[in-house]
Amino acid sequence: MRFALPAALLLALSTGPALAQNADGPLKVENYYRIKWGGMGEFLRVYHKQHEALLREMMRQGHISEVTVEMPFTHMGGSTRWDVRTTIVYKHGADGVGAGEAYKKAMAAARTRMFPDKVAFDAEEARRMVVTEDHWDVVIEPAP
Repeated sequence: MRFALPAALLLALSTGPALAQNADGPLKVENYYRIKWGGMGEFLRVYHKQHEALLREMMRQGHISEVTVEMPFTHMGGSTRWDVRTTIVYKHGADGVGAGEAYKKAMAAARTRMFPDKVAFDAEEARRMVVTEDHWDVVIEPAP
């Protein structure tokens, strides 16, 4: 199982000329998930309950301007297959790569408030990852 790390996104933000210019402006990130056979129901249950709920709270607080969760209508084959795509538009690029301190504090506070049982929260997230076959993030920028 391969998981993209925020540090990789931070590196992309710091090295790409267009992204570096937009570090304080909006940043669009697409998150792709390939789910193990038979695990989609469990993945979606936990995703909507915890992860998406936190993203929507960050949207309510003004850190995120858009959250979209989509699934392909048709089947996809092999290594190109993804089952769930979440597109998040962060108001500040640093938030999208894990470098925004205000965002990190707001997210931690929201997680504690919305899910006070940390052990249960972590167990559910671990279950979501067990049914995830692969996950990758793509920072999107407009074409020149």
